[in-house]
Amino acid sequence: MKSHLTNWIRGYAIWTAILILSAATFIASIANGVALPLVIVCVAAILVIFRYWDAIKAFDLWALDKWARTRMGSIGIHEWHTPYHAAKRFCDPTVVRARNDAAAKMNSIMMELVKEQSGRAAVPVETDRSKITEQERTTGSGVTVSYSAYEAAKANHKQYNLALARDLLKQLIAGDLIAKGSPTQNRITQSECIIPTSRWNNMSLDISKAEASGRDLHYVGIVIGKKSGLMDSSDV
Repeated sequence: MKSHLTNWIRGYAIWTAILILSAATFIASIANGVALPLVIVCVAAILVIFRYWDAIKAFDLWALDKWARTRMGSIGIHEWHTPYHAAKRFCDPTVVRARNDAAAKMNSIMMELVKEQSGRAAVPVETDRSKITEQERTTGSGVTVSYSAYEAAKANHKQYNLALARDLLKQLIAGDLIAKGSPTQNRITQSECIIPTSRWNNMSLDISKAEASGRDLHYVGIVIGKKSGLMDSSDV
């Protein structure tokens, strides 16, 4: 019987609350006192709370707080950039240019290697070694040189990225730049939030992966922005 009554109240709580509120409004309009209408309104509120009690208990206030903080922290930031592109926007243009040149060289060498491998695959295999031309004999050494050049460009690209990451990190610690990302805990990615400035003292930034980690902290999907009030005249 109790369970049936509970289900009935849950099913008709909203309509009951509306009727009670209507009655409270009517009484307030014809009576001088406010005590009775106030009591009726409280009863209606209790019915609504009872109806949605499970949802209220399941509501994550911490998630709401994080959402509010993220929105507040994003005020004044019109554009968000991945760390890789944020470096182009906010770091030393000389280092950025050198990084981009290294990336372009890597792509160029990789294309050459693909073409060389395709060309070698198209040449029929000769059983008579005397028929192999001098150019074919040097193909192997040419590929080796290309791989070496690729690895050298890759190493340069990595070093430039590290330098740019240190530059971005310095600005994040100083509060000149703002970053947001999704924290992970036990391999579970949580909702996106503004990363507190104080945490950058204990983390390192990976530009290529758009991640930051250090001292049991890990953020993924990082984007970086700058408040309009902090923009340099050259950025406007």
